[in-house]
Amino acid sequence: MKIAHVVSTFWPRFGGIGQVCFEEVKRLTAHGHQVSVFTLLYPGLPEKDIKDGFSIERLNPLIKFGDAGITPSLSSKLKGFDLIHLHYPFYGGAEWVLPVVGKSKAKLIVTYHMDAAPSGWLKKIFQKIYDLIFPRLIFKAAEKIIGVDEEYLVDSGFYKSVYEKSVILPNGVETDIFKPQPAELSLLGLEHLAGKKIVLFIGNLMPIKRLDLLIEALGILNDSELSLVVVGGGYDEYRYKKMLSESKLEDKVIFTGHCADAKRLTAFCNAADCLVVPSDTESFSLVAIYALSSGLPVIASDIPGLRGRVSDGVDGFLFKKGSAESLAARLKKFFELPPEQRKQMGEKGREKVLSEYTWDKHMESLEKIYSSVS
Repeated sequence: MKIAHVVSTFWPRFGGIGQVCFEEVKRLTAHGHQVSVFTLLYPGLPEKDIKDGFSIERLNPLIKFGDAGITPSLSSKLKGFDLIHLHYPFYGGAEWVLPVVGKSKAKLIVTYHMDAAPSGWLKKIFQKIYDLIFPRLIFKAAEKIIGVDEEYLVDSGFYKSVYEKSVILPNGVETDIFKPQPAELSLLGLEHLAGKKIVLFIGNLMPIKRLDLLIEALGILNDSELSLVVVGGGYDEYRYKKMLSESKLEDKVIFTGHCADAKRLTAFCNAADCLVVPSDTESFSLVAIYALSSGLPVIASDIPGLRGRVSDGVDGFLFKKGSAESLAARLKKFFELPPEQRKQMGEKGREKVLSEYTWDKHMESLEKIYSSVS
């Protein structure tokens, strides 16, 4: 089958959506499909590339804003494919799929990864206007809409437009990479944390990820033995460091910067006692299943997209969204558990991932979806 994947970010520049697309495309190619990826052009990258047997074409947008860009040239690139798989959202790109689907035999599959969460009033106005027009047209043209989490999809403002075509397909994780292994603090430059309680945060420092909530919880706990390792950067990093300085907590928090290397991310998971995901909104949370696959318990906001990953009291804890007091109480409860019980939580998380979130299981379902519309 000749398949086009359309996505706003892709290798070597990864976000969660780009990572999922990469894993799917890599495996589809290995299964004998002819796959091409169409994505945005970023500085320093070639317009055309070959990776693991599939082709990548990076399009230079007329106007670029963040991970979005107006790319009318996409329409002409998509001619001749049997199937087009759009990873939504892709503002400025997704709508250019419509002319092709309307004039060809190509079938459209859409993975509805998440609702965009723009910052700034101008971007919010643009999104509101855009969402009144294009998403429903795109979803109407699609044969199937793939949701990554049922509760998140049902809560979406677009659910009435997609439920008849929707199918739930959770993302996967490379369980042979993200797995329990001995901690190697020295390889991460964290040897000075040996014997400490280590809380891990992984992600971009966007406001909706709520690192500020975790910092506030640290202040409430006031535990001299507890340290926070932040794997990520950008966005509000300066504000968070200022917050730490004002709270006199800067000695308790280590910023490591971005990490795109899966094996290094695994090492961080193996070094920590728990991962905290304090987000206000998550459609799925890849970092949560990275942690669970590594045998690391997860403490997360009690919201759609995370309730489906974390079983409260089994492989982690859920806390009240937006409440630093609730998060602090859950962290306190977690560290009061006997070490053996915390270890059992990690084992339960690993068992869940092996049962529900392997890429083999994901790809088997994805190819069945493709076959059902071709």
